[in-house]
Amino acid sequence: MFVLISILFITVLVKYFVVYHYQTKTSPVVMVELDEASAKLLTQDILSPKGNYSNTTSSAPQKKKLTLFHFDPNTISEMQALELGFEKRCVLQLINYRNKGGKFYKPADLEKLYCMDKELFTHLEPYIIIEGTKKKEQSSNSKNNFSAKKENKAQNITIEINSADSTDWVKLKGIGTGYARRILKYKSLLGGFTNVEQLKEVYNFPDSLFNSIKGNLTVNPVLILKLKINTVDFKTMVHHPYIKYEGTKCIFALKRNKKIKEEDLTGSSCFSRELLQKLLPYFDFE
Repeated sequence: MFVLISILFITVLVKYFVVYHYQTKTSPVVMVELDEASAKLLTQDILSPKGNYSNTTSSAPQKKKLTLFHFDPNTISEMQALELGFEKRCVLQLINYRNKGGKFYKPADLEKLYCMDKELFTHLEPYIIIEGTKKKEQSSNSKNNFSAKKENKAQNITIEINSADSTDWVKLKGIGTGYARRILKYKSLLGGFTNVEQLKEVYNFPDSLFNSIKGNLTVNPVLILKLKINTVDFKTMVHHPYIKYEGTKCIFALKRNKKIKEEDLTGSSCFSRELLQKLLPYFDFE
């Protein structure tokens, strides 16, 4: 600016020096050229937007270099936002939005700010991390992984149904404490299971659930607690799910004056042939 003023000052001095000292010899052309030179300087420099003296063509404005780093728009500070390339007015809008209770739930929410430049958002989007969403995703993934592991583990479990307790049963997919309790109660009434199909006799036990766990089950009939048919009391026998009251009366009538054998029972009309086949493994005729 000092150089510009100096040049203009010298130009004016030259003009008036020529006019006042060489009035008779001064050409109008020279005067016009001096005026044009002054006007050109004023037009190019004083009236230019920047007001800077330059003999070269002005270059295009340079874009601000971004400093990119991971950030959460819900917690980012004003200084950090400016470093990321936010305009001042946009930073104020962001802070004001948060102060009024606003919250960003996903990266795309940041683009909804009126001041957000689309090009800037494109650069920032890969660096946006919403803390709550990240934890939620991690929690969800953890639960899914746990469920998958639990399911895979359940598929590899084999349970012997006459020796299993409630902690064994609940390891199977679909078996909770309720079902486990019912299974154990029914096993106790029977004295044990002779085959896995008997699980379908458990109260309210769905066929679909049985079919889903059938492959995980085995049975050892040797573990059955048999009824000593010739010495057992009426009260104990009557509670057996296959014998009940009428069957118990019939058996006690048969053994009134003697010990009964298997043939006595098979030759009687106490039970149907099908039911008798289910009952015989539970009797000890000794």
